Amino acid sequence: MRKLAIACFNFSAAVFLSCYLLRAGALPWLAAGFALCGLLLFFSGQRWLRGFVISAFALAFGFLLFFLHARLTLVPALSLDGETLVIRGEVCAYPQIYDDYARVELRLDGVDLPRGKLVLYADGDALSVFSPGDMLCCTARMKRADERYGERYDSYLARGVYLTGSAKSEPERIPGEPGLRYYPLYLQRQIAFQVDRLFPADTAAFMKSLMLGDKQDLYQDQSLYLAMNRAGFLHVVAVSGMHIAFLVGLLQLLLGKTRSSSLFCLGLVWLFVCITGAPASAVRAAVMQSFLLVAPMVNRENDPITSLSAALALILLANPYAAGSVGLQLSFSAMAGILFLSEPLNSGLSGLLPDHWTERLRAPISTTASSLAVLAFSAPLMVLHFHALSLLSPVTNVLGLWAVSLCFGGGYLSCLLGVIFQPLGTAAAWLVSWLARYLFLVARGVSSLSFAMLYLRSLPSYLWVLLVYALVLLFACSRLRAWLRFLLPTLLAVGMLSLLLLSTRNLYDRSRGVMTAVDVGQGQSLVLMQGEQTLVIDCGSIYTLDNAGERTGSYLISSGRRQIDVLLLTHLHADHCNGVTMLMDMLPVRQLILPADVEDEDGLLDEILEAAEARGTSVSYVSCDEERDFGAIHARLFAPAGQGDANERCMMGVYSIGTYDMLVTGDAPKAAEKDLLTRYPLRDLELLIVGHHGSRYSSSGELLNSIGADTAVISVGYNTFGHPTYETLERLAAYGYHIYRTDLNGSVEIFLGN
Repeated sequence: MRKLAIACFNFSAAVFLSCYLLRAGALPWLAAGFALCGLLLFFSGQRWLRGFVISAFALAFGFLLFFLHARLTLVPALSLDGETLVIRGEVCAYPQIYDDYARVELRLDGVDLPRGKLVLYADGDALSVFSPGDMLCCTARMKRADERYGERYDSYLARGVYLTGSAKSEPERIPGEPGLRYYPLYLQRQIAFQVDRLFPADTAAFMKSLMLGDKQDLYQDQSLYLAMNRAGFLHVVAVSGMHIAFLVGLLQLLLGKTRSSSLFCLGLVWLFVCITGAPASAVRAAVMQSFLLVAPMVNRENDPITSLSAALALILLANPYAAGSVGLQLSFSAMAGILFLSEPLNSGLSGLLPDHWTERLRAPISTTASSLAVLAFSAPLMVLHFHALSLLSPVTNVLGLWAVSLCFGGGYLSCLLGVIFQPLGTAAAWLVSWLARYLFLVARGVSSLSFAMLYLRSLPSYLWVLLVYALVLLFACSRLRAWLRFLLPTLLAVGMLSLLLLSTRNLYDRSRGVMTAVDVGQGQSLVLMQGEQTLVIDCGSIYTLDNAGERTGSYLISSGRRQIDVLLLTHLHADHCNGVTMLMDMLPVRQLILPADVEDEDGLLDEILEAAEARGTSVSYVSCDEERDFGAIHARLFAPAGQGDANERCMMGVYSIGTYDMLVTGDAPKAAEKDLLTRYPLRDLELLIVGHHGSRYSSSGELLNSIGADTAVISVGYNTFGHPTYETLERLAAYGYHIYRTDLNGSVEIFLGN
């Protein structure tokens, strides 16, 4: 069994190296080199070299497989980037319908098309009539799937999708026979229908996520999703080993542990994987559970390390690009943590308590040990991918995991009863929903704590993570008593974290003022802080995978802020306000200020006002030029003059902390700037937030000359408009401005001194 583990581990290592570190051209040479080394070692005849022989051949196979897979799939797909083609493919999933567009996955069919899948986007509900097994034909513009918004994007490749397409003609449907392979999708749809029919509206989305891994509706409940994320509880809706273990445990409880029941469990486990869409975490769990079920049948002992490495190798064998899946990386790192650290941590925690307490608290201790083991192995990945770390996930797990298993089993039982007799299923779903609401309460309660999640955006915060690992290793190797080896690094880590948080908050509180353009991509979110006062101007972005509200909220929380005193919106374009509701979920907002008679071209006003009302945020409007004081932050607000689109009706303003003045014009065009200068000659300002993200239609020479500032900040990200334009950059340079850009410099912080 361990020979299999060696082969699988080295094969997987080669695939990961190929995915992240090595150039494509080097892979054939590496494969040949390791194959040659394997042959030389094999013919040496030394038995002790067998492990090295297996390793060499496995590495060679991994490098060669990745190279050939890329040549057969991704390379042909990249050659079609930007082309408009007639495509034909088999629909292999139910379409996902959104407010104004839909998307569907196709398995391409045609001699001129590359192997693999394509995700097709179409306006309106044109795709709603399609079902798995149908053939779809239309004209579409191709786009490479390994890049999104100018950055590397691995999510599509990990699912075997190498192209995306935008429909340029009405998709034509050729009805097809779904066949047996699409039966799990049909079953998934029926279970989702039963959940929607039986469960109350406030719990249905969570139950579908828990039972099927379908998080589309859960994403819509932004407040709950954010709370579960901050509390470190999102793993319960990522179909994984926990769900598989619940399923097998329930079946074996009902059927007993016999050979026939094991075979039945085996079949049902893989059916469950197919129903949930076969995510990497579910496949990993199913492979490991299969090893566990089959081992007694063939008179072998199950080796978890072998089954874990075999699961990873099987997934990568089917699609080497799955190595780029964050879900796969987190799932396997979590399982590795449980295998290697759970038992030692369980023993260490048990040693902290008297024997009679250890017996009584066996379940919470075991859950805490497993949670800490998972956190130890997955934390580096969370820091790398998300720049954040949920610190209280062990607490959340202790409080809530016992209810998750009951919710999972109760959800399927409710659906089964609902098929037999709907009122009975509805009654069962009502009971299960109270467990779900308890889980919501736990997630929201833990996430409300200011230190629930650590957002890492500075060198000291990353150093803290490294120091924690160093302390744990140092004390683990010491000769101190077991309870001291556990307790001392914990106390030191908490102490250093407290010092880090206090020093960060003190830095911002003691400063005379801070003005920050948060890097939200192609959009704008400005933060002014003075003492305990916090003012945010705009919060939105487009052409980015991140939410501007989450980015701004994480910046504020990491700066020691616990509320926003004023949120002011210059206008209601999406790139200036589509992150407002998320920001309100992350931090309480006391006051929202809007321009009167605001033009709502993107249809966001109702959502923002509803969020403000639900959270007790007061709303006021600026209908004429006025001055307001927010603590030591003084604002001169200029109401939009005249008529026009949303850009022409921006609320401009000069914001001052002491003698430091900043002009914000939003997306106001040159005509609006000229009108402002006619009404209010502006002189001797220090900072300009460049209008309209550096568009040539804003930041006129007349404005630049009049305000006399020496610093200009452009809030901009990946876009298709050409922002910031060469013309604007040249104009700024000609007037002597020092230019900072969020797309090049990240978040731009200006400290006004202590």
